[in-house]
Amino acid sequence: MTREASGGTYILLLELASPATVTIGRLGQISFVEGVYAYVGSALGPGGLAARIGRYTREPKNKHWHIDYLLEHGKVLDALTRTGRRRRECAWSEWIGTRSLHRVSGFGSSDCRCDSHLYFIGNRCRLEDIVASAGCELKATMEVGNGL
Repeated sequence: MTREASGGTYILLLELASPATVTIGRLGQISFVEGVYAYVGSALGPGGLAARIGRYTREPKNKHWHIDYLLEHGKVLDALTRTGRRRRECAWSEWIGTRSLHRVSGFGSSDCRCDSHLYFIGNRCRLEDIVASAGCELKATMEVGNGL
């Protein structure tokens, strides 16, 4: 588990145990099915990846980003990360999008041209394949250490 103050890119892996309808800031109400989701982000500011991932795994939290609303209904499984100052968020979002079952349009992508930064993966078996690919293709490592 890497806990550096370095910035970088991450894919937060979370699971909803049951369906939920959640009001997500200005996006309004969105219905989510149960299963595994992947949220792509970057943490290039103070505290870097350690601070950002740590924020998502603690309670309570102020709602600042779209993902904060969803996290009230789900559990963080783990995070894939890669340190570095290079902006990889949109490229990683495109990568996970090609491996997902569907995307939640407008989620987490208000500051870029991507359609979404939140993707429905399905179940843990599909997630295991994606995690293995991310290690090779994105040079990503596991961060949280909760285990899949």
